[in-house]
Order: sequence, then structure tokens, then C-alpha cells
Amino acid sequence: MGLTNSTIAANLATQGNERKNTQNGNGVVYSVILDENHPRIKNSDAQKTTELIGAIEFRYTGGTPDSDKDLPIAYPSEKYFKSLPVRNETVEILQTGTGIPLYKRISEELTPNISADPEYIKKKYKPSENANSSGRTESYKEIENTSQPKNNQQNSSKYDGFGDYFQTQAGIHKLKLYEGDSLFESRFGQSIRFSAYNNDKNEFSPTTIIRNGENANSRKNKIEQTTLEDLNKDGSIIAMTSDKYQMGFVPGTINDKGTSDFSKTPDSFAGYPDKLIGDQILINSGRIILSARNSEMIFYSKKNYGFISDGALSIDNALGIEANVGADINVTTNDRNINLNTKNGKINLGNTQLEPLVKGNKLVDLLTELIDAILKQQYLTPSGPSKIGPENLPAFNNIKSKLKTILSELNSTS
Repeated sequence: MGLTNSTIAANLATQGNERKNTQNGNGVVYSVILDENHPRIKNSDAQKTTELIGAIEFRYTGGTPDSDKDLPIAYPSEKYFKSLPVRNETVEILQTGTGIPLYKRISEELTPNISADPEYIKKKYKPSENANSSGRTESYKEIENTSQPKNNQQNSSKYDGFGDYFQTQAGIHKLKLYEGDSLFESRFGQSIRFSAYNNDKNEFSPTTIIRNGENANSRKNKIEQTTLEDLNKDGSIIAMTSDKYQMGFVPGTINDKGTSDFSKTPDSFAGYPDKLIGDQILINSGRIILSARNSEMIFYSKKNYGFISDGALSIDNALGIEANVGADINVTTNDRNINLNTKNGKINLGNTQLEPLVKGNKLVDLLTELIDAILKQQYLTPSGPSKIGPENLPAFNNIKSKLKTILSELNSTS
């Protein structure tokens, strides 16, 4: 269904009774319809619909302070991209050929976060201006009949602020622009930039940068200054760059002096790039989660790939691990152990011609018993039993004393 269903048609009819002209103009926002709990939907006699969500209740800035009970409605001018205004913000009201008012954000702003005077409605539509007129509206009578003191300034504060919970945030800056940029910039420090000249030499190098939150250091700057995306410090960032754009990426958390807390270096990474330049993608955040819900996760790399971490690497698999390599496998533990805990499983080393490993302690015990038995040998002869033990008994004792030297000082098996 489109914007011409019965609910919207009913709203347009109500607006038509209040304002007959169809000229474009500016309006001040009284409320934004965020969900189905808004009174405009909840208290409507018409069938509830989500098509009102994203619309605003407004008053024409050039109009008189008529009743705020039946304010006209305007819908977003962009169907698939909504940039919501806040209460007290001035917007442009566009009239379409079908008579459906649309709104477009136009307010001047020093910072993307704030685009309105929180007391604009109170200042522009003071109850005192109509205190003695016969045209006093029902809404203002209701305000005066409340338990609040009968003070026009207090009674006119019903629409102060920017909404029910929207709070201004200090230090959110506009982004610096480059020639030809296309930029989506929110009130909250999020942005998507499509650029080609945002490099040191302003040379054509297409980039796309998605940022979720301006970093704390940048927010300390004067609000009159513009800012740039920071690949290292912004909350979360995705950068897709090319050609002459060189990423100044540094792993870890960067302090105010530009020093990182990341200590591990890529010692074993062969061919680690000295410049991050060319076609590349960077994802940098406090935590990154990659999930393949019901199918494979596949990684391809034409050249080397590596894992560099100040922490540990762990793999928890429900099934096994298969590795097929074309070169040596080198593991350097730097004086640390390698533990293969198989419980009752086997450890097989070598090719398919397998033989059991020897247990060192058990071998020493058996050889000790063998030597002791040899030392106690006695033979029967025609002239009677021989003496006990061989003539070279000291030699056997010497061998026995060195049996434990066959045991490894570092490696063990079970």
C-alpha cells in the first residue's frame, strides 16, 4: 500500500480543514511519530498503521498559533533514507502534486548533534500573544487549567526540549569535506563517506569510510573545527581504500601522545607490508565478531596471512582439524611447553609405517632388572656350580649407572 491509503487520506483531510493553501513553506516540529504508541496512531479512530511512522506533527512557521491538538502531518521526503528531525527543529515543508506534505531537514547547525533551539516553540508561540483574543485555542486553555502556576512562561514550556529522551552531546563535530564527496552524517558521530581525494596529495584514490562514533580526543576540540575519521581512535571503523590512500593504521589502543599499548610484533610474518597502501579493507573496533550461522566460513589469501596478538590463540572445535601444508612447520615456544593432551587418544608420528613409542622410565626399569639378572648368573658345570656373576661385573655396573641418561630432560609421553 502507498501513501494514499485510508488512514493517510483521513489525516490529509484533517490538515485540509486547517490549511487550505498548498504552497511550500517552513514548519517547526512538534513531535516525531516514532512507533505505534504515538498518540496520533494510538488514539486514532482509523485503522492503526505503521505508514505514519517517520512522519512529523508540525506547525507552519508563518502561521498563527492555532490549536496543537490537530497539528498537520508531513512525511519524509526520502522514502528509503530517513533523517529524523527533533522537536523545535525547523524543516522545509514540500507540497506534492497529490497534496501530501513532505518534510526535509534544512536547519543550520554548528554541530550535527544540535539543529534546533530547545525553546523555539515557546519563543515563537507565546500564550501571552493570545491571552485576550477570542481565538484562544483549546490547547492553551488546557495548559492554563493545570495545577501549575498561572505563569505564561511556565505554561508555555510544554514543548521545550528536543523530545522525550533526546539529549544533546557535547563535542560532536562536522566532518571535513573534500571536493566531490558524498557524505551521510548523523547527529551522533556516525558517518559514511564516499570520497576520492581524501589523501595527503589529494590524488584520485576512491575510498569508502564507515565510522560509528567520533573519538574522545576529537570531541575535545573546539566545536567550530571540523574533524576527520581516525582509523585508530574512532569507536568502530571500516575503511575501503585504493591506490594512493595510505592507511596510518596502528594496532592496539592509542593514547593522547600517539603511543599504542600493543606490544607483540609480527616476528614470524614473512613479507609483512611496510606501507598499507593500495586496494585494501580495514575493520578496526574494540571487539570483532564474525559468524557464519549455518554454512561455511572461507578465507582466501594469495600471499601470507598471520595472526598477531598480545593474547592467546585458542580453537574449540566440535570436529577435527585438517592441515595440509607444502613446506615445513616450525613452532618456537621460547622456553615454553608444548602439551598434547589426548586422554585415551593416540599420537602418531611419522608415515603410515607406524611403530609404538618406548616409555623411557619403563625401559630403564627393565634394563636395570636385566643387568641385575646378568650379574647374578650362575652356571652348572661337571665340577659343580660356577661362581655367581660374570668376570666383567664392574662393566655391567657401569652401564647400569648410566641407564637414566637415555631419558629426555624435556619431552615426555604416557
